[in-house]
Amino acid sequence: MNPNLVSLRLSLRISLGVWPAVVAIGLAGGCSHAQKPEVTAVVTPMASAAPPARRAAPPVAPAPAPVADTSGDGKGNKELAVFFDFDSALLRDDARPVLQKVAVLARQQDENVRIEGNCDELGTVEYNLALGEHRAIQAKDYLTKLGVPPAHIKTVSYGSQHPKAPGHDDEARAQNRRDDFILR
Repeated sequence: MNPNLVSLRLSLRISLGVWPAVVAIGLAGGCSHAQKPEVTAVVTPMASAAPPARRAAPPVAPAPAPVADTSGDGKGNKELAVFFDFDSALLRDDARPVLQKVAVLARQQDENVRIEGNCDELGTVEYNLALGEHRAIQAKDYLTKLGVPPAHIKTVSYGSQHPKAPGHDDEARAQNRRDDFILR
């Protein structure tokens, strides 16, 4: 053992007690061993899908929109909507009954469905367009599992460019995180 280390140990034991000496010996002993190289992982960032730095919004669960004639043409074009949590494309439990209703209407009336993916105003334009598209694709996949032919479903993403609710608070943002379903 190194003589300097022994004298350090004795002087620490005498002046500070036993525990500081144990710590000093442990630190000195740890430095004498060869260090293992640090292993780092290589992460390749995605071009535009990296989420921007955002503040977390509290979850607000709006009620699903009822079927309504929104065309004004009297032909009965129906529009439905499902809502998403902040920064998510996962279908929520309250979305499933709306999607089932869309599937029934599309199959019974042999109508085409256009799914419009939307986001709140937070985040970059590119990120919101990608998130809106991902939300629309999730809904399309669910509708195809319910028997709607994929050829009858079109998706489009508007990102944050078509907000339905005015305002910049959490409630308005929650209303703008949605997929709209237009049957024609």
